[in-house]
Amino acid sequence: MRLTSTALATLALGISTGPGLADDPETYFEDETIRVIIPFSSGGGTDTFGRYISEYLGEHIPGNPTVVAENVTGAGGLMGANEYANAVDSDGYTLFTASGHMNLRMFLGLADLELSLDALEPIVAGPMGHVTAIQADLIDEPEDIAELDSITKGVTDPVGLVEALLAVEAFGIDYNAIPGYDGRGDTRVAFERGELDITTQGTPPYLSNVMPLVEEGTAQTLWAIGFTDADGNPVRDPAVPDIPTMPEVYESIHGELPSGEAWEAYQVAANLVQNTRGTMWVHNDAPEAAREALHMGVASMVEDEDFLAAGEEVLAGYEIMHGDGLEEVNRVMEESPEEVLDWMRDFLTEEFGVEFDN
Repeated sequence: MRLTSTALATLALGISTGPGLADDPETYFEDETIRVIIPFSSGGGTDTFGRYISEYLGEHIPGNPTVVAENVTGAGGLMGANEYANAVDSDGYTLFTASGHMNLRMFLGLADLELSLDALEPIVAGPMGHVTAIQADLIDEPEDIAELDSITKGVTDPVGLVEALLAVEAFGIDYNAIPGYDGRGDTRVAFERGELDITTQGTPPYLSNVMPLVEEGTAQTLWAIGFTDADGNPVRDPAVPDIPTMPEVYESIHGELPSGEAWEAYQVAANLVQNTRGTMWVHNDAPEAAREALHMGVASMVEDEDFLAAGEEVLAGYEIMHGDGLEEVNRVMEESPEEVLDWMRDFLTEEFGVEFDN
């Protein structure tokens, strides 16, 4: 599922060039209510991000509309996404909050997911990295990972762990996937009990829950997933800049960066998932005045000292992406070869039974 040129231009410029009504963005949302659909349960990362943005956005959109967040849950996020696709008017009065993995599901065309990135324009995104740790008694230093015959890794929803799965695939590590875990938190608890050899957690949960295990000597940090630039070079997670990325650890062993299909898929998945850890979208055929007013609101919101202060905990040190800052999302999707996406779909289908519509 590739984005149309219109959708790609939307990501690069922040405001779509499609047709809209001749309304004034300064008055479009006056005395109105904006509904924000969050397709996951309350208390999770996507819900926290969506409610954080919702709390402040209305104060900064011209006309000061009321913004109300609503959880529409079920089927792993598909119920809320499909409602946004099929039962919501494209008038700009309803927004959709997605996780990075939901964005990847839309990008790959997950079966039964009827919402497409082709239909959406991003308003704001918040990045977040991931860090992998290993049982301390298995290796002396991260480079020793290449000498292990096999490791055990807990698996929840495979698409929801894809950057971690592709990391070990690209590294060439043999692993035994243990299914049946409900979420990353459950895999972390199993790791703490010694039932799993490695665990990959979002960087904030890693710092709060796994780092203490490292400090007491029962776990060892293996690598950060990190990011890659346009040339495929590693870019460290800004929240943990002292932790080498997976490709850096690989290069320290082999003298060169990884290569092959898993590595190419890793670059697409890691950048997309982590750059859009939380993303708020609007229909890209909403009136131009609505979309412009929303972008104006975000641009003002990110200068709000109260918003920034509240974000110190929610964003964990990462910076909000908006306007031209969303160009990195555009780059990843625009430059993703279809054969790489096909390989990723085949990998998820053959190894984990995930079904796609295309």
